[in-house]
Amino acid sequence: MAVFTPVTPQQADDYLMRYPLGGLVELTPIAEGVENTNYRLVTEQGAYVLTLFEGRTEASALPFCLGLTGRLAAQGFPTPAPVADLHGQVIGRLNGRAAAIVEWTPGAWKRQPTDKDQYRAGQVLALLHLDAADYDGVREN
Repeated sequence: MAVFTPVTPQQADDYLMRYPLGGLVELTPIAEGVENTNYRLVTEQGAYVLTLFEGRTEASALPFCLGLTGRLAAQGFPTPAPVADLHGQVIGRLNGRAAAIVEWTPGAWKRQPTDKDQYRAGQVLALLHLDAADYDGVREN
C-alpha cells in the first residue's frame, strides 16, 4: 500500500477550502507507488490526485518539478497539470507534509508493454526533452 500519511475525508475537505475546486465528493487511497502518498480526489469540479510528499522527496525540488509539469501541460504536452490554490500556489502543506493537487488522468500503466508501446514511449520522451529545453527553472542535481 502506498499510503504512508493518512488523510481523513474531513482533512481533505478542509484542505480543499484553499482551492477553487468545490467540496469533497470522494477520497480514495491509491495503492500503487513507492515514494509518496497519493489519493484519488473527487470534488464538485472533477477528479484530481492529491499527493503528500514523503520524507525521501526533497521539498526544495518541488517548485522545479511542479513548475516544469505545469509549463509542459500549458504547452499541450500530455501531462496532468498541477492545480494552483486561491493564492496561486501549487505546493501546500497537509498533515505535516508538502502536498499538491494535480489533474486526474484516466488510464493505467502497461504491465506488458509491446515493442510498439516502448517505441511510442521513446517518442514521447524525446518530445518532453524538446518541449522542456527552454524551461528556465533550476534544480541542483
